Amino acid sequence: MVTEVTFDEAVFNLDAVKTACYKFLDKFSPSIEVRDGVIVCQLQFDSRFSEASIVEEIANLKKEVLDQDLRQKLKIETEPVRNLFLAHAFSKTGLIADE
Repeated sequence: MVTEVTFDEAVFNLDAVKTACYKFLDKFSPSIEVRDGVIVCQLQFDSRFSEASIVEEIANLKKEVLDQDLRQKLKIETEPVRNLFLAHAFSKTGLIADE
């Protein structure tokens, strides 16, 4: 069974959708494309899934897309601080020679 799920590109990042779909490869085969600002996911479920379980997996995918999107935003926002900590940590290892 093929089901289509859409995400607004103005709200969700394409990489977040891809990452979320990757986590569900044991449940469905995704086909992802962008059409006029909408991320369209066609999900191919095999016959072992009932209609109720497909609805449940789609709900789980939507939650995962939101989670991945927020993780990516946090990663971008905290990058300068992480880089500062890494620079400080590596400055104490002797890997970088004092000039």
